[in-house]
Amino acid sequence: MNQVLRKGMALLLWVASAAVCAQVTDVTPPTPAQSLACLQRDASAPKFPERNAIDHGWGLIRVLLRFDQPDAKPKVEILTNTAREDMQDEVLRYLSSYRLPCLKATEGVVSAVQEFNFNNSDRDPVPLEGEHRPPLCLVMPRQDLSTNYPRASEIQNLVLDIVFDGDGKKEPEARVVYSSGLREFEDDAVEFARQYRMPCRTGSEAPRIVRQSFSFVPYNATKYAFKREAFSLGEFLGLTQGIQAVDVDFDFKTMGCPFKVLYEAFGPHLPNEVTVSGKQDPNRAPFLRWLRERQIAFQSKKQARSLFGSLLQIDVPCTRLELHPEAARAATAASAAG
Repeated sequence: MNQVLRKGMALLLWVASAAVCAQVTDVTPPTPAQSLACLQRDASAPKFPERNAIDHGWGLIRVLLRFDQPDAKPKVEILTNTAREDMQDEVLRYLSSYRLPCLKATEGVVSAVQEFNFNNSDRDPVPLEGEHRPPLCLVMPRQDLSTNYPRASEIQNLVLDIVFDGDGKKEPEARVVYSSGLREFEDDAVEFARQYRMPCRTGSEAPRIVRQSFSFVPYNATKYAFKREAFSLGEFLGLTQGIQAVDVDFDFKTMGCPFKVLYEAFGPHLPNEVTVSGKQDPNRAPFLRWLRERQIAFQSKKQARSLFGSLLQIDVPCTRLELHPEAARAATAASAAG
């Protein structure tokens, strides 16, 4: 079966308690319905719909629920969606079991907001805001990108910049930043991206760009994946090219350590992306620039195609990183002699 992977967005699986969003105009305690005290729902919460042994998918769904009948399921409005179709199926199945039996006709409509986060990775949840991270109200299509390309024998990779410059209803512009092959795949992905919306925009904001990578995996193509996606700094550097010849000295105690870096592997075709969540520290800039230049030591072109767009977490400790070619050669020689 052919497979299209949407990459670049990741979060931990959890279900937040719903919270009443209606504005309170007096100090009267909320009713059981308004506080969702009588909410009934399926005991089987959504689970990550794993496709295969190397499935590192992820996604976020935020919904607005409106209850207007005690014995009916709520009306559901999608506020944010970065999840693939089978994750959405899990959430909508679960929400269809919701009932608010204590709701009285005099209470009108009770509204609530709930989030569902899916992640099948050992990485920490990815922050929603930041450079090249999806914004808080991005809504992707209900159905996945469906494609079939009989001519494709190799994995096809594509990177789009999706540009929002109007209000929440305006279609975004999708620009091809990188493509490894088939024009048909480009056209289908661009058309798919044009269905994205950012409903919280009023049109007065500055343009917003969301970068996303797509991969098309032909039937029977070899698919590689990292067994895990969270690494110590030393482990990550061990995956990179020519680290024995590097000469650097970084003191992380001057950079607000410890901290975590997200590294997106686009090289050598595009500059790799590095992102640090939380409070930004300008002292980290030289290190992050250096880290962005590190390239994964792929064993073959097929492996490089398969791992294109992989998102890795690097844990940076409170220590000092000193790498010198002479010391590396001496350590290698001593190891060989022993």
